[in-house]
Amino acid sequence: GPVGTLRVRDRWVAPGGKLICTDDRTLRFHASDAGRFIDYDVTVHALPDTPLRFGDNKDGTMAMRLAQWMTMPHKSKEPSGHGHIEDAKGDKDGAAWGKRADWCDYYAPHDGKTYGVAIFDDAGNLRHPTYWMARDYGLFGANPFGVHDYEKLPNEHAGDYTVPAGGSLAFKYRFFFHYGDPAEAHVAEQYRLYEAR
Repeated sequence: GPVGTLRVRDRWVAPGGKLICTDDRTLRFHASDAGRFIDYDVTVHALPDTPLRFGDNKDGTMAMRLAQWMTMPHKSKEPSGHGHIEDAKGDKDGAAWGKRADWCDYYAPHDGKTYGVAIFDDAGNLRHPTYWMARDYGLFGANPFGVHDYEKLPNEHAGDYTVPAGGSLAFKYRFFFHYGDPAEAHVAEQYRLYEAR
């Protein structure tokens, strides 16, 4: 059919074997003339008798690593690409790191064509619009928890969030794989379509 669906139930287990929490995930793979999409929905469940704390950390949450040809120019052991970053508010490249926006897009030329991937933050997600961990070396993610780093706050737990015992926390994202830069790919319009679904 037009949509491929993968449903998964997971157990989060500490190295010593202790169960921390569980989750239910649904991934939907589909395409249109605009590009290809993965809709990623995850609901994390606290155990019936134990609250679940998500700690403030700038390196989480829904993220991907990009191919090196897609990265921005950077100083690292890995070769640099010729990529760019842009978010829904117009922050570009290094200025997009730690900013809040509905979506963020990473794009780069490769073999004469420009390719990009945008991540959409659903309006129902915790602390929407989310913060973006968009680094020049290709780490690219949405993170509602890294508040103390992104806002430069003294409280290292400013972004902590606790799910009560027996409670749940749901997140929804869309990955949009496209040709061209954000304007050519109509990323803002695609986000509006995502929110109107």
